[in-house]
Amino acid sequence: MSSAPLGGVGEVPAVVKRRTIPFDIAFRYTLTGDPGRVLRNTFIVSIEAPFVAVSIGYGVVPEVSPVRFGPPRPPAGPGLVRGIPLTLRAITIGEIIDGLTATLNDGLPGNQVGPKVAAVLGSGLKLSPSLGSAALLGGGTAPLDTVALETLFQAVAAPVDRIQFRYALFDDATGREFQSEPILNIAGLGIADGDRPFRYFARPIRFAARSTIRLEITEGSEFRGELHVSLQGYKVLGGASSPTGRAVRRAGRRAGRSRSARRLRMQ
Repeated sequence: MSSAPLGGVGEVPAVVKRRTIPFDIAFRYTLTGDPGRVLRNTFIVSIEAPFVAVSIGYGVVPEVSPVRFGPPRPPAGPGLVRGIPLTLRAITIGEIIDGLTATLNDGLPGNQVGPKVAAVLGSGLKLSPSLGSAALLGGGTAPLDTVALETLFQAVAAPVDRIQFRYALFDDATGREFQSEPILNIAGLGIADGDRPFRYFARPIRFAARSTIRLEITEGSEFRGELHVSLQGYKVLGGASSPTGRAVRRAGRRAGRSRSARRLRMQ
């Protein structure tokens, strides 16, 4: 038979249950398409409670700057190109490049393709939504209006799965780094089209109240747009020296005084 512990020796301390609330920390960056550029953002954990990060994820919003263009105006009469009725089939790739070069003001000596034009041709182009149906009538043989032709095509934003960046997470309060070197987004998080766009940490990371969380992003592609990174986790309320902790202690003292007053009245 076991004996009662003496003076608290051998006693197991009571587990203090604290209330937790879901909480996400969001970081936002503007990507300029300049590989090697380092972006830094910080978040200061409030005095209310420590933050526990369980996972990390990201998403991107491409910068959409509608660039509408068309081939150069016909050198001959209205509705004609080299004496041929102006149709979608009559437009050559060379004329598309010429029209895009003039719109972007990206001409180079020697009739070379400029970097802006090359970027559009690499990302893609499409028929303008308002003119595409008319241009495709008759299998692309329907005559086109020369004025509407100026906005027949539209540049397409770069696909989000082409974005590449490296990320690094730091706890500036302790000086702790959570990686040996910045991690490539595809290796750590997945691609931005939704295929594994986040991951759980091997162990949840606890950031103390008032600590500073720093997240550095190093651009690795020519993608332009907004990058959103989030730390998903929760706050632990009722900690020592926190506003919620003081409120609990005050409530406990008031409850104790009320019980003492009731006992005195009963005596």
